[in-house]
Amino acid sequence: MSYYGKVIAGFIVLDLYLNMGIAKSSQFLLQVLLVLLFFPLLKGILMLTKVKEYKGIGISFHPKWWRNTVIGFIIGFSFWLMKYILVYLFGGFEITGGKPFPEMIMSLLMVMLTFLVGSFLNDIIIRGYVFGHFKERIPLKWVFIISLILYALDDSWNEGFSLTNTLFSLILGLSLTYAVYKTGSLWGDTGIHWGLNVCYGIFNGTLGSSDGGIIISRYEPQSMFLEMISYIVPLFMFLFVYLIRNKFVRYNG
Repeated sequence: MSYYGKVIAGFIVLDLYLNMGIAKSSQFLLQVLLVLLFFPLLKGILMLTKVKEYKGIGISFHPKWWRNTVIGFIIGFSFWLMKYILVYLFGGFEITGGKPFPEMIMSLLMVMLTFLVGSFLNDIIIRGYVFGHFKERIPLKWVFIISLILYALDDSWNEGFSLTNTLFSLILGLSLTYAVYKTGSLWGDTGIHWGLNVCYGIFNGTLGSSDGGIIISRYEPQSMFLEMISYIVPLFMFLFVYLIRNKFVRYNG
C-alpha cells in the first residue's frame, strides 16, 4: 500500500473509532476504556505511516504548552459566551432556571472533562494527524484547506449534514486550524476547542439539550438575524486569533 493509502486508511480507522465507538458508547466505563485504547491504536497507525512519535502530530509537552492551552481556552470560552449573550439579548432564548449548587458543580466537572477529551481526540485526528503527515509533502496552504474541509465534513457526525452547518464548521474551523498552523502543536487549538465546548455545555449539557445544562433555558424560533450571529462570532474569533497570534508559543520540534 502506498504512503497516502496508509495515511487515508489510518485516518478512517481513527475517525470511525472516535465517532462510532467512543462517542456512541452509552456506558461510562466502556467509554473510558475506549479512550485509553485510542492512544495505542494511534501509536500503531503512526508506526505504520512512519511518523512513529506523538510529537510528529503535535502532541508534545514543549515549554509553555500550557500557556497555549490557557490562552486558547479563554478565547474559545469568551467568544462563545459572547455568542450566547447576544442571542439572549435579541430574544433567542429565555433562561428558566438553573441546577442546584451541588448538582451544578458535578455537572460542570463532567462538562469540563468530557469536552476536554472530546476536543483533544478530534483535534488529534482532524488537525494533528493531517498536518503531521502532509506538512512536509505538499504546500502548507493545501494542508490547511484539507484539514478545514475534513473538520466541516466530520462535524456532520454530531449535527447532521447541511449547507448551513457546513458553512458554520468551515468558519469555526479557521481558528482551530490556524492555531495548529501557527504554533506547530495542538495545545492552542485544543484550548480554543475546549473553551467554546465548555461554554456550550454550560447551556446545553454534554448531550446538547436546552434543559441538560447548568443553565436551564427555553429556545425561541430563530430568525435570520439570530442565525447570522452564529456565523459572525466565530469569524470575529478567527480575526482575534490572527491578531494575537504572536501571544502563542511556537513549537519547532
